[in-house]
Amino acid sequence: MAKRILIVDDEPFIIKLLTQRLVANGYLVLAANNGADLMAKLAAFKPDAILMDVMMPGLDGVQLADQLGQMPGTAHLPIIFHSALISPDQPQDSPTHPHHHYLSKSFEPEPLLELLHRVCS
Repeated sequence: MAKRILIVDDEPFIIKLLTQRLVANGYLVLAANNGADLMAKLAAFKPDAILMDVMMPGLDGVQLADQLGQMPGTAHLPIIFHSALISPDQPQDSPTHPHHHYLSKSFEPEPLLELLHRVCS
């Protein structure tokens, strides 16, 4: 069964690019444009992981992750933050949140696919 990924980003181009890459690699994808959109789609979609931009208008990715961490059904859901502010060297795991991971917002699909495979297994 295909793993379900919820993408949260305020940039339509990034959503389109990520969706195309993930679908081409066998993932089922749903996108949200902001935090309110994420919360509206979360229960019905039941993702295996969330791929979320760090910097967004309104609630940013870190604030949204804090909210998700307080909800019983999503507290242990893997969240991959992607941002242009993160070094492209290697994906990083959070030292304080075992289910949070950080990835550079690059246009190379391999680091993202490797990280998704690891956190969704």
